[in-house]
Amino acid sequence: MSQNNLFKIVHVLGLTLLGIASFFISGLIACIVILRFDNYILATIIAGGIGGFILGLFHWKHRMLGRMTFAGLIAVPIGLLGSFILIEGLVGGFGLLFPSIAAHFENTGIGDIIAIILMGIMFGVIFGAIVYGRKSIRLFSVVCGAVSIPFGLLVGAMNSGYWIKVWLESLFEAFGKIDLNLLVIIISFGLGIGLSISLNNMLQRRNDNSSI
Repeated sequence: MSQNNLFKIVHVLGLTLLGIASFFISGLIACIVILRFDNYILATIIAGGIGGFILGLFHWKHRMLGRMTFAGLIAVPIGLLGSFILIEGLVGGFGLLFPSIAAHFENTGIGDIIAIILMGIMFGVIFGAIVYGRKSIRLFSVVCGAVSIPFGLLVGAMNSGYWIKVWLESLFEAFGKIDLNLLVIIISFGLGIGLSISLNNMLQRRNDNSSI
């Protein structure tokens, strides 16, 4: 393996892990806020702001610290709540038109998976546009939407009562009975945004080299 390829792998893995760590911390804080104040809107704002701030610090992007913090403040609440409202409206309308089919899909958890994918896409669009401009929207939306798929499956499994929920509850028992669904979704945002930033940096570097 060439040194250049090794650098690319380390760069992608490093920024992806930093994204996960940033939003894991902020997601855990948000879950504790919910336990104390039972306020999901406040929790999503805190998750986004702290996640964006820590991400900026971890990436040594001090000049973009304010922009990343602001992007997180906007992208997480809109990505979560906006997608939830949209899906609820669509599912409600579909249920009125096709009640038997809607009842079947409700039991499969497909609605949860679609909602979480949409959350990832909306989060990626908003975060990418604020921090890197409109040209980044396609990359960020595709990456954040794609990485949301396994997390949507995980949420669906937890909601269906699979063993993974009991295991995660015992893992985070010290923090109380936290909202695991929210924590998983916030972590998926961190994974998606970390991977998106690393790929965006690689594309910019390649474009800069080709223009020389």
